[in-house]
Parts: sequence; structure tokens; C-alpha cells
Amino acid sequence: MVLANNEKGRLMARWMKMRESNIAVGIYLICAAVVIAFSVSNAHVLMRAGGIADEVRAVDERDLVRNEVTRQIEILARDQSQISHWDEAVRALASRIDWEFVREEMADWLWDDFGIQTTIVVGPDDVPRVMVFEDDILAVEEAQRHVDLGFDLIAAAREVYMAKRLPRGGRFTILAHPVRSPAPIYVSDFRLIDGDVNMIVAQAIVPDDEETLPDGLPNVLLTLKPLTQPMMEAAGEKLGLGNFTVTPGDRVPDGAASMRVGRAGDADALYASWTPSRPSAVIWEQALPVLAGVVALAILALGAVALLYGRALHRMQKSEARNRFLAHHDALTGLPNRLYFDRLLEDILSRGEQDSCAVLCIDLDRFKAVNDTYGHSAGDAVLRTVASRILAAVKGRGIAARVGGDEFIVLLHEGLGRDAVRLLCDGIVESICAEIEIEGGHASVGASIGVAWWPEDARTAKSVIRSADEALYRAKEDGRGRAYLADDEGAGGPDLESRGPEQRDPERRDPDERIAARVAPQTPR
Repeated sequence: MVLANNEKGRLMARWMKMRESNIAVGIYLICAAVVIAFSVSNAHVLMRAGGIADEVRAVDERDLVRNEVTRQIEILARDQSQISHWDEAVRALASRIDWEFVREEMADWLWDDFGIQTTIVVGPDDVPRVMVFEDDILAVEEAQRHVDLGFDLIAAAREVYMAKRLPRGGRFTILAHPVRSPAPIYVSDFRLIDGDVNMIVAQAIVPDDEETLPDGLPNVLLTLKPLTQPMMEAAGEKLGLGNFTVTPGDRVPDGAASMRVGRAGDADALYASWTPSRPSAVIWEQALPVLAGVVALAILALGAVALLYGRALHRMQKSEARNRFLAHHDALTGLPNRLYFDRLLEDILSRGEQDSCAVLCIDLDRFKAVNDTYGHSAGDAVLRTVASRILAAVKGRGIAARVGGDEFIVLLHEGLGRDAVRLLCDGIVESICAEIEIEGGHASVGASIGVAWWPEDARTAKSVIRSADEALYRAKEDGRGRAYLADDEGAGGPDLESRGPEQRDPERRDPDERIAARVAPQTPR
């Protein structure tokens, strides 16, 4: 068993050495990566500077396009409000249409002066009442497809009117200007009609002075103005943008900048597109030669710093790993310590990971005699051997920890039947009682074990350990070298706290039994 334990120690040492070597290699690789990253970072800075310049320019271009789109819509809304915000229009387009007004004020004026190609008056019943195309008055049946195309805008314009109308003498009016006020009452969008992009504005026809409207939905003026190629070329020249146009999303050229315009859904969305400017090319041309020299010097400096830092980190990691291990393990045997065991048991019980488990408290018999006779180095060797034997007996059924000078504790999570646990305890006692080789001879110690089950014998981590501890002392009182279960007959005696010193520590009660370790000359092999 000792040889097996030594072999295990050598394997562990070899593993630790390989791990340390891997850490060192990792540090050097990281340092090399840092050197490369530093070299690349300067180029990245240059790229980022150019990218920021491109982004700033792109934001400026989008703001210019957005403002131009808004301005064009506002122009259309202002032009059509010459009709939709007028007392004469309210009277002429009320219950009966004044066709002379339509011919003179709408057909002749809106097309000739403002380029509004299509003008439609939609009644409260959603039926088109007037249809004007350029300077011709058409049959209202021609207007239905335009009404269907812009019905969402018509409905939205009515909602805005109903929300903002004010009562006057039993009727209603709009006091603010429908276009220039902070809260305009028109609704607008861009729509594709017969393959052409059109600006479209819908607004309730409201009075501008003394006229008022009856309760109910108003007439709505729907106007459409196409975005012609000359208009878009003029806008692009004004904004300093090449190839400026408004087009469906699937027609936006590759590499072009674009911005969605209007309210339409994804399937019908229109986009303003243009060729973006690239100020980053100028930055690269001017800054690259200077940065190349700086990068070469930085690579050398950072490589030296990285080498020193890697060595320091290696030493620090070794120290931290050792400290972390010692915080939860016994330095002599390598087993977990009491702190680790208590926390593990508390966690297992609190999280309900086990339906049941068993705790074995193990106390060595006649160990003090080994220390008194052969010294602490021999006692340490005995403890290491005992720890390895307990581990070999427990195997994968649980964990073992050293919680005191000659005290061990085991948590079993498998094989929890009483017969199986008794058999395990007998095996542990038998293995511990086997002779242990020490320098100059061999020694013998014994073991007593107390066992308690959770939750049968106790409901908390502390109480199940206490129950196992009480069973342990009853085992020692009953002759040592045996295992005692918490519910064995005779386990219901007085608590540990009520016992005298001799009862709590049988070693003190029976000093003759301390002469248990013995020396025997080793037989040459």
C-alpha cells in the first residue's frame, strides 16, 4: 500500500510538473500573441480612425438625406394645404361638389403651380368624390385604386383631425395651422405607383377662418406627387451625393448607402440610396508611413515586457494554487480538511442532491503510543498510510477527510444499506489494523468507527456528524476496534457533554493500552 501511495504521489508530482510547464508555454504564447496584437493594433487604430471618419460622414449624409426627404414632404403638404386649409374648399366640397371650384382652383392651380399630379377628395364614407389627374378632371371610379393604396393614410388623417378638433358654436374647427404648427394634422408617405415613386399626403379639409365643420368624419384631400429623375438629380447635386435616388429595397445598388423612407411595411418599403463618400482613403495615405516605424519599436519593447510578465505570472499562479489547495486540504495526508467536508455536507443536504447518505467518524486507537515511542515523523507516516487505506476502502462510494490529529471522517453517497456499510466499516478497521512499516520497524494501530445516517438518525449536517461521533465513542467504550451504528443497542446512553474526561477519551481512561505500538526488526528480503 505504501508503494502504491508513493507511486500515486509520483504520478501527481509528474502531473503538476506538466501542468506548470503547460502554464509556462501558455504564458509565452500569450506574450507572443500580445506582441502580434500590439503590432496589429496600430494598423487597427489607423483603420478605426478611417472608419470613424467614414461613419461621421455617413451620419452627416443620412442627416442630409433625412432633412431633404422631410423638406420635400413638407413642401407637398404646404402646397396641398392651399386647398385643404381653406374656407372656400370646405364650402365647395361639402355635401354638393362645386365643380367650377374643382376646375379653377384644383385642376388648373395644383398641377400648374406645384406639380401635384393626382388630387383626390375622399368622403366620410371612404368613397372618392373628386379625381383630378394633372389638369384633367376624371371619373371618380379612376380614383379607387389610389384610395385603396393610401387608405391607411386617409384613416390616420381622420384620426388626427378627430383628436385635434375644437368645438365652436355646436360645430368644430382646427385653430392651429395644419402644416406649420408643432403638431401638424397631415399624414405622409412614399409609395410606388405604376413603377414610379410618389410622395403622398393625406389631410382633412378644414377651415382657415370663419367656416366650421359638422360633427363626424371630414372630407380628406389625398395628393400624390411623383419623384422624377430630374428632381432626384437636383437633390443629389444640392446634397453633394452621387447617384441619389429613391427606389424599392431590392433595387438598391450593391455598395450604396441607403436609408428607409416612409411608413410602408417591409414588403413595400422604399429606400433613398446614394454613393457614400470615403474619407478613410486620405487618412491611410498620410498616416501609414509614420505608424510603420512606431510599430517596429513597439514590438521590441512589448516583447521584452511580456517575457518578464510571463515569468512573474508563472510564480504567482504556483503560489496561489498551493494556497487554494491548503485552504481545503490537510497538508500531511492530502485529504480534504474539516472546513471542506463541512461545507460539502451542508451543500449536499441543502440542495437535496441525495435522498440519503451516511457519515462515518473514524478514530485511531493507540496512535498516541506511536508518537510517544517513535516520534512525530513516525506518527506522520502512520497517518499518511491510514489515509491511503481509508481512501482505498471507500473508493468511489464517497469522500474521506482528516478532521483532527488522528480523526478521520467519511461521507458515503453509494452503497448505503446497513449490511453494506457494516461490511465497509469492518474492512476499514481490518485494513487500518494491519501493520504499518516505519523507519526501523513497524507499528500497529487500531480504529473505531461510529456511523449515522441522514435523514434517518439526524436532520442536519451538524447533528448527523454529532450522532456518528456519539456512536464512535460508544464503540470505543465497548472495546474499540469495531464499528457502532447510531441506532445500535446501547447507543442511547448519556450525551458526550455529560461524560467525564475518561468517558469522552478512552485513551485517558486506560493508559495501559497505550503500549500498543511495537518494534520488530525488518526481515531481509
